[in-house]
Amino acid sequence: MEAVRGRELEAFDRSIDVHMGRIRAAIEVDPKNPRRILTVRGVGYVFAKQQD
Repeated sequence: MEAVRGRELEAFDRSIDVHMGRIRAAIEVDPKNPRRILTVRGVGYVFAKQQD
């Protein structure tokens, strides 16, 4: 990361979380209670199974 940014990264990079929040805001009915893209703590994100 240091070679890319030109400095050592000390803080946790939250760019993925920010982008996922923007995607949720665009596709979820209620982004605060997502039903399509779920967070798997310690792993990442997963698409939920489509419900009939």
